[in-house]
Amino acid sequence: MSSKTFSIIVRCWYDQQADATQLQVVRVDTAKNVRLGDGSFLLRISLDETAPSGRCFIRHLASGREAYVQGGPNLQAFIKNCLLNGSEAVNEPEHNDVAAPGENETTL
Repeated sequence: MSSKTFSIIVRCWYDQQADATQLQVVRVDTAKNVRLGDGSFLLRISLDETAPSGRCFIRHLASGREAYVQGGPNLQAFIKNCLLNGSEAVNEPEHNDVAAPGENETTL
């Protein structure tokens, strides 16, 4: 069975003038920018302190396609420290309400 690896670097930074987080995706092998399609995604991160791993549910809102990503015990710390800059709690009670597009969104 053969396997292929596709590596990208995702760089994000906050633009104060635009009041938005900017995102750049670059292929490691070619150093060329990856052009992402326009889209909105719902990410639901489930962390259970009694379980050995966390799960991240991803839904492409336009198509309804869904996927799960499972991580080890360091997923919560990684999300808080690397993605949320340590500034937001990730263990707040889960809400099953799905916000309408534009509601409570973070621009990436």
